[in-house]
Amino acid sequence: MSTVDPRDPRFRSARRVVLGLYLAFAVLFSCLVIFSVFKSVLAMSPSRPAATGQLSEVECTTGARRLFYELDHRRQQAAQGKDVAHADQGFLEFRIEWLTRMRALEAQCGLEARPSLRATFGALERVLDLYTTSSVQFAGGVGPAVDELKSRLGEP
Repeated sequence: MSTVDPRDPRFRSARRVVLGLYLAFAVLFSCLVIFSVFKSVLAMSPSRPAATGQLSEVECTTGARRLFYELDHRRQQAAQGKDVAHADQGFLEFRIEWLTRMRALEAQCGLEARPSLRATFGALERVLDLYTTSSVQFAGGVGPAVDELKSRLGEP
């Protein structure tokens, strides 16, 4: 048995260096993770163009309805692809392009002066968020089972 004191003053400077290196590494790693998450969120959230307010309320509602039907159609196609387990990746790419078009429509509708349209577009964005969550859960949970069943049935 060794009787070396772990708080031996001879090793004080070595402990400080190791602690400093550990803290520097932990801070650097945390900053990289935060930067990566921030960059990812910005990439998934297109900016809003300047409001122009050119379209009528009927045109805006029609555009929102068209966007919803397109979104719902895309959700329904999740189980029909070849690789259902990774269908969420396709949906996430579609989501960015769809959200960019929705933002452009919002800018043309002048939502600041139209509370009912603002509520409609808010509900549409809420549905998009729920569909995104659903697609990720579906692809991860049900996707592998559907892919296996399709391969057993001989479907392409």
